[in-house]
Amino acid sequence: VYRVHWLRTLALRDRWAEELLLVGREMTWTVEFFLHKSQQWVGRMQEADVQCTVGHQCYAAHQAQMYLRLSQHAQDSFE
Repeated sequence: VYRVHWLRTLALRDRWAEELLLVGREMTWTVEFFLHKSQQWVGRMQEADVQCTVGHQCYAAHQAQMYLRLSQHAQDSFE
């Protein structure tokens, strides 16, 4: 009985250790995702600048700034 209880407790500890590892990585992935999206919108903004479409350029700049703020907020929240 004690051995079974010990094995279950060991498995529970291992699951929580894995969960802790995954949560840490998910926090990193979230920040990197927001930075990636920001860079995508910067690229779209530059394309709109070449095509001289001011409305598209303004929207892309707004989106790029939004994703940059989201990445900064996530980074600050996760520390």
